[in-house]
Amino acid sequence: MDKQTIEFLVKKTDNIVTKIGKSCVSHPEIHFSGGSIKWYKDKPKQQHSNKNG
Repeated sequence: MDKQTIEFLVKKTDNIVTKIGKSCVSHPEIHFSGGSIKWYKDKPKQQHSNKNG
């Protein structure tokens, strides 16, 4: 996993450090070779006939 962003936080109250935290958002390695992508054609939903009228 490659790390995308890292945030570091220090919370102070009256010039005293009360909390220290960090977080990161990781994402999988990208394996896109730059080729074309197959897209499926959208098909409209078929209308069902109503038996009661």
